[in-house]
Amino acid sequence: MKVILWIGHGSRDPEGCRQFREMVLQMQKRLPDRRMECCFLEFETPDVQAGVDRCVAQGATEVTAIPVLLLDALHFTKDIPGELASARKRHPHLTLNYGAHLGFHERMLEVLLAGLLEAGEDPLGENGETAVLMVGLGSSDPVANSNFFKLARMLWERTSYEWVECSFISLTQPRLETGVERCLRLGAKQVIVLPYFLFTGKLYKRVVEIIRRKQEQHPDVPFRFTSCFGLNPLVLEVLEQRVAEAEAGTFTAYDHDWMRGLAQHRYGGEIP
Repeated sequence: MKVILWIGHGSRDPEGCRQFREMVLQMQKRLPDRRMECCFLEFETPDVQAGVDRCVAQGATEVTAIPVLLLDALHFTKDIPGELASARKRHPHLTLNYGAHLGFHERMLEVLLAGLLEAGEDPLGENGETAVLMVGLGSSDPVANSNFFKLARMLWERTSYEWVECSFISLTQPRLETGVERCLRLGAKQVIVLPYFLFTGKLYKRVVEIIRRKQEQHPDVPFRFTSCFGLNPLVLEVLEQRVAEAEAGTFTAYDHDWMRGLAQHRYGGEIP
């Protein structure tokens, strides 16, 4: 029997963990014939070992572990593989498939566009004085940090904004406060803050508080805010695809050729 194991990051904020569990419920509705369990890397129970044990207790002979993570930081490349290796030793007859993170996907770019629309923006309109400031969690993994910048560049190519800037809330530079000041020095008359977060939590709420203070410091510059997006049906669609890929032995989280035809408005309809 096959069981899907959704692996979340975990949060010290119960609201964030509730949102993750709601995502699992939504995935159960999308895949009603599949059995599922969920677990967390840290801050919440069950942990990954207990999650695998729960799958086995259901009668699983094959577990497809899907990391519900945006980028390929150390949790994806090191921590979860280590946990699954330990689980394999304890359950040697269990087939364990490891799926991809959300990564690069056209639907993930559409999620960002949807957030801008919900904030009252027209991503393809006249945006010469507006800056979009993306906010990532931040990592000690330089590849994950550089992929965040790549995603921001994709958003710039897809929209008409003068600036799409990057910042982080933890671990690395540029920090959010620096990102705000950069937008203002570049001449932005409005800043759209776009947190790249699936679920709420202490760090997401820190972003909200910092932007609130920045708005008080710069009352003449409107700051607008987009929400977490882990329950967006487009994200759920990508997660469903990651399950299918993991079970088929394929991996597309780094694919980006879909992007090539989405920036004609930047280049007069011609992309050499």
